[in-house]
Amino acid sequence: MKRLPILYPCLLSLAAGTLSAEQAADAADPAPAPGHSHVGDAFDEGPRQAGVKLDGTGDVHFPITSSWSRAQTFFDQGVGQLHGFWYYEAERTFRQIAAEDPGCAMAYWGMAMANWENAKRAKGFIAEAVERKGDATPRERLYIEAQAAFLGDEPKDIKQRRQKLIEALENIIHEHPDDIEAKAFLAARLWQFSRQGIPIPSRQAVDSMLDGVFASNPMHPAHHYRIHLWDEQKPVRALRSAAVLHATAPTIAHMWHMPGHIYSKLKRYPESAYHQEASARVDHRTQAENRVLPDTIHNYAHNNEWLVRNWNHVGRAGDAVAMAKGLIDNPRHPKLNHYGRGGSSVAYGRRRLFESLAHFERWGELVALADTYYLEPTEVEKEQVERLKHLARARLGLGDRAGLLAVCDDLEERVRGAEGERAKLVEEAEAKAAEGEKGEEERKKIVKEATKSIDGRLNLLRPARDEAAVYAELSDRQPLDEERAKKIKRPKAELALLHLEYGDGEKAKSVAAEAVKGGEGRTVPLAVQAHVLERLGDPEGAAAAFEKLKGISSELDLDAAPFARLAPLAARLGEPDDWRADRGWRGADFGDRKPDRLDHLGPLTYQAPPAPEFRLTGEDGTGVSAADYSGRPVLLVMYLGHSCEHCVEQLNALVPLYGEFREAGVEVLGVSPEGPVELAKAHDLCAGEVKRFPFPLFSDPDATTFKAYRAFDDFEDMPLHGTFLIGADGSLRWMDVGPEPFMDVGFLLRESRRLLGM
Repeated sequence: MKRLPILYPCLLSLAAGTLSAEQAADAADPAPAPGHSHVGDAFDEGPRQAGVKLDGTGDVHFPITSSWSRAQTFFDQGVGQLHGFWYYEAERTFRQIAAEDPGCAMAYWGMAMANWENAKRAKGFIAEAVERKGDATPRERLYIEAQAAFLGDEPKDIKQRRQKLIEALENIIHEHPDDIEAKAFLAARLWQFSRQGIPIPSRQAVDSMLDGVFASNPMHPAHHYRIHLWDEQKPVRALRSAAVLHATAPTIAHMWHMPGHIYSKLKRYPESAYHQEASARVDHRTQAENRVLPDTIHNYAHNNEWLVRNWNHVGRAGDAVAMAKGLIDNPRHPKLNHYGRGGSSVAYGRRRLFESLAHFERWGELVALADTYYLEPTEVEKEQVERLKHLARARLGLGDRAGLLAVCDDLEERVRGAEGERAKLVEEAEAKAAEGEKGEEERKKIVKEATKSIDGRLNLLRPARDEAAVYAELSDRQPLDEERAKKIKRPKAELALLHLEYGDGEKAKSVAAEAVKGGEGRTVPLAVQAHVLERLGDPEGAAAAFEKLKGISSELDLDAAPFARLAPLAARLGEPDDWRADRGWRGADFGDRKPDRLDHLGPLTYQAPPAPEFRLTGEDGTGVSAADYSGRPVLLVMYLGHSCEHCVEQLNALVPLYGEFREAGVEVLGVSPEGPVELAKAHDLCAGEVKRFPFPLFSDPDATTFKAYRAFDDFEDMPLHGTFLIGADGSLRWMDVGPEPFMDVGFLLRESRRLLGM
C-alpha cells in the first residue's frame, strides 16, 4: 500500500498551482508536536493505523467520486460500518480512502459521520469535506452540506438544526428517489432525534419507508433501524428484522446484539442470550485482531452486560457470573474504562456481578470477592454504597451477624459525616444570606444551592443505612413487618424469600406471585414461587409453578441455590434428578430454527492478543529481542526521541516508580526511532541526580517495532507515542497509543500489578 500523508492542504494547493513552494513551506510551519497530525486536531485521535477490506460489513452501495480505484469498495464498507454503529472502525475505513485520495471530499464526510457522538471532532472532519466539495457530484454535495449545516453554529437551537437535517435528508430523497442510503439514514436520524426532543409523528410511516429500502435490498443493514424504531413501542413489529439483522453484517458485533433487544422485550430470553453471546464473541475476536482495548468500541460494554442479564433470566448462573467477572477483568484505562464511567466494562461488570451473585444466592462468593479487585472498595461513593448494601445482604444470608453489624457501622459513620458536612454548609449559607440582608425566600434558595451536592449524597446514603439496619434487625430474629419491608430495595423474588424466612407466609406467597407476574419467562421467580408454595403446604400450587419452570428450564444450572432447593419437590413429583427440559444445543428453544454453535465466532471473554516480536539495538550496538525477555513481563515505552519534550517527561515520570515496577517483576524498556548514538542525549535529560535513566533505552531506527505494535500513523507515515505491557506469557495485556505519551504512571503500575496477578 502506498504511504501518503492523509492530507496536507498546502500540498493540494501547491499541486493546483495556487500556492508557491515557499508559501507551502511557510504554511507547514510551525511543525506539529511529535505524534500530532499535520492536518489538524481532529486527526490526532481515533484510529491512525491502515484500514483493510473486510467481509461481512453490510451489502450497501453509496456511489462516490474518487481517483483511487478501490475507494468505492472501501466507502461501501464504511457506510455499512456506520449502519452498524461500529464508528471506530468506520473512521479507519474512511481515513484509508483519504490516505489514497486526499481530495476525496466524501471520505471526510464519512469521518464526520463516524463521529456522530463527538461533535468537536466531527466539525473538524466536515470542514475538510466542505473545502473539497467542489470536485464532488451534486448528490455528494447535498450530503456534505446537510452534515455541515447540522454541525454548524446556526441556528443556535440544536433542535432546529436537527429538524433541518431531517429536511435535508428528505430533500436528497426527493432529488434522488433511488438513493436508499438516504432513506436508511433518515430512518436512523428520526429515531435518534425522537430521543432528543423531536417526536416521530408516525412510526408506521418510517417503517413503510424502510420497507422501500428492503424492497430494493432485502438484506440491507437498515434492519438495525427498524429494531430501534419499535424497540420501546411494539417490539413484535420488528421480529422479521430481528431474525435477519445478524446476517446482514455478521462482522459487526452490534448487529448480533440488536436482535436481542426485541427477543428480550418479547420474553424470549434464550434467543436473546444467543444473539448477545454471538455479539460478545465477534467483538472479542475483532478487538484482538485490531489490537484495541475493548472499551475503545463505544457500545461494547452495553452489548456484553445485556448478555449477563439474559443469562440471569434463563438461569445460567455460572456463565452469568463468569461473564460479569470477564468484564471486570478487561484492561482498564483512565479515559476508557474506570468506575467513574458508568457505561464502561468495569462499572457494568461490577453491577452485573453483584446482581448475579445475589440472584443465585451466592453469598459466600460475594463476601470473598469483596476483598479482591472484582468487588473492591472504590473512590466512587455510589459504587461503594452499593457494595456495602450487597455486603449487608450477603452477611445476613450467611448468618454472619458480626460482619453485618460492621457494615451497618460503616454506613452509619458515612451518614453522620455527610450530615456534619451539611450542617456546616447550612451555617455558612445562612451567614452569607445574613450579610446580604436577603429575604426568607432568597435565604432558602441560597441554602438549597449550597447543600445541593451533599443532599444528593445523603439521598444515597440514608436509604442504604436504613436497609442495612433492617437486615441487622432480621438477624436478631425480629419480624419482617410492613415498615421494615418498605426499606428493602431488592428484587421481589428475593423479598419473597425474606418474607418466608422472617415474615409471614401469606405475604411471601403474594410477593412471590408479583415476582412471577413481573418476570414472565424468567426462571428464578418461578423457582422461588414453587419453593414458597411447597413450604407453605400448597402442593398443587407448587406443582403448577414447577411445571411452568420446567417449560423454560433447559438452560438453568441445577446446582444454583434457587433450583437446587427444588430437588425434594421434583422427587415428590416423580421427576428425575436432572428434571430440565430437552437440553439440545445449550437447551435453547428456537422452535423450527436450529442455531449454529457460536465458538467459531471468537472467545466468550476478551483475550489479550499475542505481543508482536521485537528486535532492538542498544546504546552499545548490541541487539536484543523479545526472546531475551521470555517468561518476564515487559513494559515497552515507545517514545519519539530526546527532542520530544513530552516524551522526556514520560521517561522522567517513570523513574520514581521504576523500583516498584521491578518489584512487580516488570522489565521497563525505552524504545525510540532515534539511532543508538542519539539515545545518550535522552539520558542527559534525566531529571535525577544521576544523568541516566535506570532502565535501558533501545533504538528502532526503521520504526519496525513501532509499526509492529501499531504505534505508528500509517496515514501520515510517522511513529506515535505508545506504552505496552507484555505479560510473562507473551500476551499484549495493556496498551495506549496516541498523540501524547501516557503520563499516569501510578495508574499504570497499579493496573500492571492487577493484570499480571490475574
